[in-house]
Amino acid sequence: MIIKYSDIEKALEYFENKQFSDKSEKEILNRFPVVMSYLTSNQFSVLSDDEYMILSFNILILLKILLDTGKDQSDISDELIELNETKNWEKLENTENIPFKEKVFILFEEKNKDLAEFILSGFEDEEDDDDDVEISLPAQEIIFITVKTIFDCFND
Repeated sequence: MIIKYSDIEKALEYFENKQFSDKSEKEILNRFPVVMSYLTSNQFSVLSDDEYMILSFNILILLKILLDTGKDQSDISDELIELNETKNWEKLENTENIPFKEKVFILFEEKNKDLAEFILSGFEDEEDDDDDVEISLPAQEIIFITVKTIFDCFND
C-alpha cells in the first residue's frame, strides 16, 4: 500500500471539519478495536502527554486513510501487531550509526516517503517558537515504530 500526501490531506481535512473532537477520535478507533487496545496498553505509559498525543494523532490519521481506502481489517490481531512491532524494532536496531530521520525513510521506503515526512513533521512544532514541547529521541522512535507497526499490519 502506498500513502500519498493527498491521502494525508484528506484525513487531516476530515478531522479538521470534526474539530478533532473526542467523538471523531472514538468514531475511528471503535472501528479498529485491536488497534485501540494496543494504543491503550501500558507500554505507552513511558510517553509524556504531548508525546502520546502525537502518537494518537498519527495513528488516527493512518486509520482514517485505511478506512478511506477500504483496507480489510479483519485479520488484525494482537499477535500480528506484536510480530510487526518486533520486526520493526529489529530493523531500526540494524540501522545504527544513521541519523534517525534517515532511519525513518529507510524503513518506510521511497514509495511511502510522504507518510514518513508526515510523521517526522509531528516532531517539529512549527507554530510554537518556545521549546516547551520537546519530543525525546526514544519517544520519537516509539511513535515511529508504532505507526510503522500499524501500517505494516494492513500491508502484510
